Amino acid sequence: MYRRILIANRADCAVRLIRACHEEGCEAYLVTSRDEPARAAHALADGVVSTGASMDAYLAEDDILEAARLHGCEAILPGWGFLSEDARFARRCRLAQIDFIGPGTDHLRAFGDKLETVRLLSDMDAHGLVRGGDALEDIANVMMPCMLKGRFGGGGKQVERIDSAERLRARLEALGAHGRLDDFYVEPAISNAFHIEYQILGDGRGAVHVLGARDCSWQSGHQKFLEKSFDDSRYGALVALRDNVIERLRALRYASYGTVEFLVEGSGMPHLLELNPRLQVEHGVTEMVSGIDIVRTAIRTSCAGRYEPVALHEAYNDGEAIEFRLFARGTGRIEAIGFEGYEWPAYPHPEGCDGRIESGYLAGAEISGVYDGLIARFMMRAPAGESLKRMRAWLSGFRLEGVAHNLDVLMRVGDTAYIKEGLNNCLFWDNSISDA
Repeated sequence: MYRRILIANRADCAVRLIRACHEEGCEAYLVTSRDEPARAAHALADGVVSTGASMDAYLAEDDILEAARLHGCEAILPGWGFLSEDARFARRCRLAQIDFIGPGTDHLRAFGDKLETVRLLSDMDAHGLVRGGDALEDIANVMMPCMLKGRFGGGGKQVERIDSAERLRARLEALGAHGRLDDFYVEPAISNAFHIEYQILGDGRGAVHVLGARDCSWQSGHQKFLEKSFDDSRYGALVALRDNVIERLRALRYASYGTVEFLVEGSGMPHLLELNPRLQVEHGVTEMVSGIDIVRTAIRTSCAGRYEPVALHEAYNDGEAIEFRLFARGTGRIEAIGFEGYEWPAYPHPEGCDGRIESGYLAGAEISGVYDGLIARFMMRAPAGESLKRMRAWLSGFRLEGVAHNLDVLMRVGDTAYIKEGLNNCLFWDNSISDA
């Protein structure tokens, strides 16, 4: 086992990663900024290394690599966000003889490109897609409405709904004038879809395991705030497409964790969306129903120098799991946080359920808007059909004062996909792509 790992992340992600390191018997050093407001992880870490100010601290590759070298860290664990999908940084780690805990460099590079993802994982080489560079010649063949999508990045960003060939031509000409045309592609619009994702683990030798599925359709402004485990047994077309994708990943000898995401229309028609080659924020949902600690598995197998097959078991699959993300809705100072009778981050376990909370914030922290507004993640495993109700009951005793937040949304959301007004019943488009 590693003796020491450098955690290249912050807040609730850092808390999660540090605990996994400690459970594996290794020390965890933490990269941090000089003005980090979420300080719960600092108390858990075995050492804290400042690598700059604000968000730059978590992207300072030279300083992070130097910190790992100076403090004898054999591996770097980025989790999600920041450097977690950066193929260049992963390669720099390995050149420095420091393990990058995550997928291999080639897979990070390939799956960072949505067009390359479709080429590698889909039977339909075009899949209704037209590269931005080709679309001016092929506009007549594009079905309307369509979506103009960026090849790089995720989370529904750089996606624009187009309702006419004239508008599409104008958008492509504007992008071409600024040298950005090849960074976009066009596909038919998908409306009123559910967002389903599969958690996978690969051993790097041809085995890729599906640990579970999650429904992540509850979104607002391209930001997930509620996720549930998902039973796909009634969705034959989705399962068939998933199996085809997994076979291709096995042929590619995919290693480490990842998430394959789909959109599923009301008719049941599935569409491959992307593969995220990193740990996913909502991975805890799958951990709670599978009984597999995804982070500890990645650490152990990375340390062994090769990815071991995952030992799967069905012990927990008789229930369902749910996660609620508590977000700040503005800036301010956290005056009070936690459950009555408990000193945060301690919390009461939900009655008759398994519960788990991860948060990087303590009372007194300033929410400045520099970082995303995620304050805490609440997870629960409950009897089938009861997780949302029991989550509401659990959090009825939680209080956050000093900062506006979204707990009220949990209390009124229904059991169907939540779509913020103004998105025209389409989860994955906006008009945020500028001409520049």
